[in-house]
Amino acid sequence: MAVKIVTDSTADIPDKLIREYGIGVVPLNIHFGDEVLKDGVDIWSEEFYHRLKNEAVLPTTSQPAPGEFLRVYESIAEPGDTIISIHISGDMSGTVTTAKLAADMLDNKYKIYVIDSRYVCMALGILVLRAAKMAKNGAEPQAIVAEVERLSKELTVYFTVNSLEYLSRNGRIGKATSFLGGLLNIKPLLGIEDGVIVPTERIRGNFNKIATELVGRFVERLGEKPVELWCVHTEMPELAETLREEAMKRLNVAECHIGVIGPIVGAHAGPYIVGMIGLPME
Repeated sequence: MAVKIVTDSTADIPDKLIREYGIGVVPLNIHFGDEVLKDGVDIWSEEFYHRLKNEAVLPTTSQPAPGEFLRVYESIAEPGDTIISIHISGDMSGTVTTAKLAADMLDNKYKIYVIDSRYVCMALGILVLRAAKMAKNGAEPQAIVAEVERLSKELTVYFTVNSLEYLSRNGRIGKATSFLGGLLNIKPLLGIEDGVIVPTERIRGNFNKIATELVGRFVERLGEKPVELWCVHTEMPELAETLREEAMKRLNVAECHIGVIGPIVGAHAGPYIVGMIGLPME
């Protein structure tokens, strides 16, 4: 009886790690007008951001249908296995609700735990990878679920966007509406708390100054704790590297990775995003 880990494409986990840990991924949908594309199946980051910047149609997204979950669950598990399905914040998407519907349809074949991570992007991805590592090492399902829920309270997430226009248009701006307007040469420093985007600070200057301020927030939160970090970006690899270098100087970094933010988050936050996600190591 094996334990299998499933997530959705908003986790933005690199393909190499998906394959290494045998993680099942349910794709969300990208809509360009009447054209519907499955994230990570029909469209990937490079093509998506090119279209985002060059097409007049603003893309939208939609959650997977229950059948998508059924397909992934049945492809990854054998009858009697346990599935732990970890997903994007329920306040950002209805994906986790659909996962629960699908899980109920298969409760005679598998034991399925569905977890609302309260996060997105590699904040979700870190939780999924920690769960996958525990499953690979033979941990019991209940222990994995408990650990994911504990770790979700330990995450630190800060990011900035070039413009709040996309978040505002798509209704995903959360509590950061107070930052709208008057942002000439001012970058918003944002976070994720309780499943929604929250405003943190307005910083005047360029993205490099933001990198310094962003790492400073992590120093305040984490102190000298050893930490796993992901520096994430859209189309700004140089700035992500600057962020990594700044973090290595000022934090007790046990692991540090650079990741690309995928099309689903990009459709709502726009191009030119940079951020950092941190989770204390044991």
